[in-house]
Amino acid sequence: MTNPLIVRNHYVPQSYLRRWQNSDRKVMVYRTLVSHVNLPIWKPYSTSAIAYHSHLYTQIINGKENDELERWFAREIEAPASRVIDKAISDQRLSKDDWHILIKLLAAQDVRTPSRMRQHIEWGIKSASDVLNEVLEDVKEKLEKGELTSIDQEAEGYEKKPNYFPLKVITESCPDSDIATLRAETFIGRSSWIHSIKHLLENTSQILYKHKWSIVRPAKGYYWFTSDNPVVKLNYTDHLNYDLLGGWGREKGNIIFPIGPEHALFAEIGGRPFPKGARLNLNLTLQFRKFIAENSHRMIFSFYEDTDVPRLKSRIVDNEQVKNEREEILNWHLANAHLEREYFHSK
Repeated sequence: MTNPLIVRNHYVPQSYLRRWQNSDRKVMVYRTLVSHVNLPIWKPYSTSAIAYHSHLYTQIINGKENDELERWFAREIEAPASRVIDKAISDQRLSKDDWHILIKLLAAQDVRTPSRMRQHIEWGIKSASDVLNEVLEDVKEKLEKGELTSIDQEAEGYEKKPNYFPLKVITESCPDSDIATLRAETFIGRSSWIHSIKHLLENTSQILYKHKWSIVRPAKGYYWFTSDNPVVKLNYTDHLNYDLLGGWGREKGNIIFPIGPEHALFAEIGGRPFPKGARLNLNLTLQFRKFIAENSHRMIFSFYEDTDVPRLKSRIVDNEQVKNEREEILNWHLANAHLEREYFHSK
């Protein structure tokens, strides 16, 4: 008996958001984009009702809906991390393995959100031709070396494995000639994004384990909120000169990731960690809260109605944009499923 398909794909895990539940077991949500000015500033939700899109990670593989990425997140990242966060927020000593689990959660939360999906699509539109040219050069070299007996041999692997980049390599023969033309096709969407997620988590994220990490508390009387884009990657010169476009290994960059209202994972790349149990001063606390709010995409989460948040990130009132984004998400599965049936079919 097969497990039912997981349709609701939570891009911020429920186990993570529960850290911000109030006494009514609700999370307070501040939306940065709303359809009407009279909508409440904060509204309570259960964790099951927020930070998800239907079929965000579902792929069509060999004609069937595949939810392996969602299950992998839950099994390999969310469940272990929930146990470690329990230790961290109760100020227990963390082992080396515990730190690795927290860092793995941070990496996953950085790459799996709709905000990162949009960045990937923007990048893909600009870079797809370069990627395809590299693929064609690689195939050509393998053919010349005799490592491939046919183009289909190379293409078959890409089409059958969901973690591979969506790719078609096509041979176009010239009549009455021994010359053939190679042509590569791809599409930028869910499958290319999932390929990117897996590559980053399995390879690029290794650099994160080399940083010196701390868990920091806010100044007394203040709390960390979090968002639908909770990993802040900060390039900072001063309070007027900074951006949120940093990377995982950029020297002197800062990475901030709230793991509870009173605890946040922090690293200054190349810098020394804070001492265990460090509580930030008021100035640093206010700056961190500002960066966390500004880094959000469409939602900020708190366990109470934090009156500073609307000042830190003003909400946009635009009914047309709300409709467009809702329509985009509704069409996400249909549009990508059509292409995935073409690219990931059984032979």
